[in-house]
Amino acid sequence: MNAAQTAVLPSAEPAAPSLVRQILLDIWSSTLRHDVTEHDNFFRSGGDSLTALVTIEQINQRLGWQLNLGDLMRFQTVAELSAERARPQAANTETALIRMSNQGARTPIVFVHAGHGMVDGYGRLVRELGMDRACYGLQSPLLVEGVESVPDDIQGLAGLYADALQDEFGEDEFHLFGSCAGGALCLEINRIAADRGLTIGRTIVVDGYLARDSEGVMSEDELIVDFYEGLLRMSGTTERFPAMSPRDADLPLALRNSAAAMFGAGLGFDERAEGFCRRLHSAFVSTARAWESYRPEPVDVDLLLLLAQDNHTLGDWSSVVRGELTAEVLDSEFYGQRLCIEEAPNLVARTTDYLGEN
Repeated sequence: MNAAQTAVLPSAEPAAPSLVRQILLDIWSSTLRHDVTEHDNFFRSGGDSLTALVTIEQINQRLGWQLNLGDLMRFQTVAELSAERARPQAANTETALIRMSNQGARTPIVFVHAGHGMVDGYGRLVRELGMDRACYGLQSPLLVEGVESVPDDIQGLAGLYADALQDEFGEDEFHLFGSCAGGALCLEINRIAADRGLTIGRTIVVDGYLARDSEGVMSEDELIVDFYEGLLRMSGTTERFPAMSPRDADLPLALRNSAAAMFGAGLGFDERAEGFCRRLHSAFVSTARAWESYRPEPVDVDLLLLLAQDNHTLGDWSSVVRGELTAEVLDSEFYGQRLCIEEAPNLVARTTDYLGEN
């Protein structure tokens, strides 16, 4: 068995929750309205039949599982549930738009996926911003098993997502929130909003990147490394898996280690886990190629832009935002989707202030 056939397992140090367990923790904390641990009993922590149904709906949409109330009655902790059911499936199989929190009185927020196509990097933000509002996520349709293609440009993706938003909201108002490549998608959704009958309130972009001039095209090996490193960062496991460079890029190994990072090293080899990570890679490559060819034109939008320290695209954003641009460079060592996780309290405070909801 060679290196490409074996996932590199982390050391025996105490393991942080896998990404799947963290998603479950985020969902439970959101529906129960307080923090929980992997070993807290759902019903003893305040859950009832109503919150159980909401929790099950969100788990099924975000993880593609097919839970019912009986499953939650049998496996009443995150540790038990993930051990029994932590097998990757397709994401939501009906629409790119999924619900991430309960309904509420405040204007809904729609979180737009970044490069990997998932919206789970926004989980901690949803837990706090969704206390009295519905939060939704736009995820890549390529996460759905059997979907082989999507529009190959940012404008086409934005049109696809605008259709899903129109179906859900009609003319009702909602806010947009995107990070990384999700920022470009937010711009284009704003551009076509009036034509689609959408009412977008305000738009928040965290560490979004624009390239008004060509910066070249990444090689397939560079994309493998970018995908691998990004997923390890998002799952918080960068230090627990070997680094990879374009010279030694190995997609099978990247998928194996990504599956271990997402679903836990104890999963071992699992064809479905690798299949899910392969769909993630397809979504990542599709979004990356669309972003490389994207040349934004001015858009009439009011926008809050929160940049990482090494993001030097403020000039590009200033040249395309034809509304009120509020920009700030964050004092943080993190960037991308990890920024949304590690700096969630700061981002929540800035977002609620910008939305006028303090």
